[in-house]
Amino acid sequence: MTATIIVEDGTIVANANSYVSTATLATYASDRGVTITGTQEDLLIKAMDYIESLNFIGLQLTEDQALSWPRSGARKKKIYWYDTDEIPADLIDALCETALAIDAGNSPLNDLERATSKEKVGDIEVEYKDGSASSVIVKKINAKLKDLISSDGGIGFNVGKA
Repeated sequence: MTATIIVEDGTIVANANSYVSTATLATYASDRGVTITGTQEDLLIKAMDYIESLNFIGLQLTEDQALSWPRSGARKKKIYWYDTDEIPADLIDALCETALAIDAGNSPLNDLERATSKEKVGDIEVEYKDGSASSVIVKKINAKLKDLISSDGGIGFNVGKA
C-alpha cells in the first residue's frame, strides 16, 4: 500500500507527513534531468524520516504539530527571520535531494558498515584511502540544510560587544 502524502504548507496541517508533494518532487527531478525509479510517495516518506531526525534552528510553533516546521525564532542566513508560517525553500530542496539520493541507493539513514582498509576476494583486491567515508555523503543535502540545522540544540544567538 502506498502512503498518502499530506503536505505541510506552513499552516500546521493536521497529519502532515511531507513538506513537498509528489508533483513538486517530480518537477524537481525533471528540472535536473533525473528519472525517478521508485514510488514517489515511499521516497518522500523515507526522506522525511531523515529530515525529521535533524535538530533544526528555532522552536516548533505548537507542541502537537505533526512536523518540525513551521518554526519561530529561526533566522535566514543569520540576518533575516523566517516567517512563522514559512517552510524554507532550502528545506524543500533538501527533502527532494534526500528523496533522489534514496532512489539512487544513497540513503542518509543507511546503517554504516565497519570500515574496510583492505579486502581480497580471489584475484580482486580493494583498499580504501585512510579517512575515507564508510558511506556515500550526498553533499547537495548538506548544502541545502547548512543554515537550517542547529549546532546548539535550540535558538542560536549572535553575541558581540556593544
